[in-house]
Amino acid sequence: MVVALDIDGTIDQHPEFFAHLSESLVSAGHRVVVITFRENERETAAALDAWGIRYHELIVNDLDEQHSVGVLEWKGVVCTRLGVDVFFEDDAEVLAHVPAGVVCFSPFMR
Repeated sequence: MVVALDIDGTIDQHPEFFAHLSESLVSAGHRVVVITFRENERETAAALDAWGIRYHELIVNDLDEQHSVGVLEWKGVVCTRLGVDVFFEDDAEVLAHVPAGVVCFSPFMR
């Protein structure tokens, strides 16, 4: 299974939960990817490390691709390309553009 995690509004709001979740997923043999609108890969990787987030791939903002497909659509395009099965993302407008087969969770779902 491929599980994607957003940072701002998701991991950064519940870092202990996502540290535990990512560790469990990686240990169980699943692929964890982080998809973020952040642009600085080195600083972003350092933040994830400080929170204890385990992952296989970090996808930071690609402005050229984002402008060609649309800002809100970009993460959905990345999910399609990576074959994401489950996506944790806080922005409902972004989630509206994720492929129908992807199970989406938002920290603000009630």
